[in-house]
Amino acid sequence: MSLFYSLSLAGQSLLTHRNAINTTNTNISNVFTEGYSRKIPHLSNLSTGGVELKRIERAFDQALFNRYVNTNNLKSGYENYNNILRQVESVFNDIQGSGFANELNEFFNSFNDIAINPDDIAARYSALSKAEALVGRIRNSYETLTDIKEKTSLSVRDNLNRLNDITRQLATVNKNIRFYTADPDKRNNYLDERDRLLKELSSIIDIKVTFREDQTVDVSTVKGHSLVIHDKNINLTYETDTNGNPIIKHQGTDISDLFEKGRIGGYMKGIDKINETIGKLNDFTAIFAMIVNKQHRAGFDLNGNTDIDFFGIDPASNKTNIDASNIVLNITDPENIAAASDPTLTNSDNTNIKKIINLKDDINGILTLAEETTLSTTGSLTIGSITYTINSYNNYTFIKNKSFAEYYSSDIIAPLGFEINRVDNLFQEQNLILETVDAKIKELSSVNLDEELINLTKLQRAYEASAKIINVTDELLQTVLGLVK
Repeated sequence: MSLFYSLSLAGQSLLTHRNAINTTNTNISNVFTEGYSRKIPHLSNLSTGGVELKRIERAFDQALFNRYVNTNNLKSGYENYNNILRQVESVFNDIQGSGFANELNEFFNSFNDIAINPDDIAARYSALSKAEALVGRIRNSYETLTDIKEKTSLSVRDNLNRLNDITRQLATVNKNIRFYTADPDKRNNYLDERDRLLKELSSIIDIKVTFREDQTVDVSTVKGHSLVIHDKNINLTYETDTNGNPIIKHQGTDISDLFEKGRIGGYMKGIDKINETIGKLNDFTAIFAMIVNKQHRAGFDLNGNTDIDFFGIDPASNKTNIDASNIVLNITDPENIAAASDPTLTNSDNTNIKKIINLKDDINGILTLAEETTLSTTGSLTIGSITYTINSYNNYTFIKNKSFAEYYSSDIIAPLGFEINRVDNLFQEQNLILETVDAKIKELSSVNLDEELINLTKLQRAYEASAKIINVTDELLQTVLGLVK
């Protein structure tokens, strides 16, 4: 072996180990960098002698990463859905002062003093005050639910904007991964960025990731709607319908119902639950106002007037039917409370007010069979000048068989509690799995300082050995050249 050939091999070894040392130093400097995947320099012996840096491998397990993405989808969806559920539950938390169970009970109880003394104006004022408080709580519950829905819809919009930003960045990262194929350091940095973006994206919606041979990725929704293809991205668009519900479109196609996981999926489920709760609240309000008004219209006030609605529709409302958004007290004069059934004994007869009190526990017989048939077939009934519309006749049947208070507690509040408990258990389960998967990914890809220092020591010694060979070879060459002289 010639001296020049030895010098060439030693020089190549020197450069090879210097590059490997640089890679190891990069690992050490990023020991605390979140999302950094350690780089592993692979050295191999050449058949002609010497050593080369065959490749710089990035610590990455695709199967683990895919599991992280899928688990993160579920965890984020349950977390945000649970958050919405708890906000809805707080609207009806009677223990903490919200809800209207107490106001409903006091409303019916306030008529007892009128039953004892029908011409007691103070008792009548008190009853109107309790009715006003109940109406206020019902409308406040509706307004709070509507506010939660509006804020959730805005969260959907904001997350959709972030999703589009991420897909644009992923398209650019794909382009750079291909461009820097010959530069492993830059390419691996873009691969780290790719994984970071995919993790964030998986927390927003449920995605399907396809890894290509060149390590670029194609991303789509789990239902197959493309978001990233090569170096191009496809934006999702946001709009709302006439009821304020968010609509998500992919190239003009409504895909709102396809989101089940991720933050957006959780928000969409939350909005469905809010709409369901508002529907139940509206049905409660319509049935409550209809029954009380029907019985109140049958009585006579202190002035002998009849057919008086106790509740009405807010004049400022653009709706023609009564619900939780527009119910108001139709009576302002306490003398207009129809306590009597006998128009000749309006100062002493309490028959009708007793019937109103009894509505607290039993509404049977208030609507005629014909009226119930109309309500069940059309979902709407007009009595006097007011139209009462309900979403489900089953809600009327429930109240008829039970009571208003039972419907409020069993059909509005209890299902929320059961759903929160179910979703919270699912969230805790997925969060535990995600933490386990994340720990395995970090165990694989994170930098172990002790291990890197050992590798650095070995590489430095090899570098020093190569440098020593160069020095010795150089001295031999100088000796040979000196002999020639």
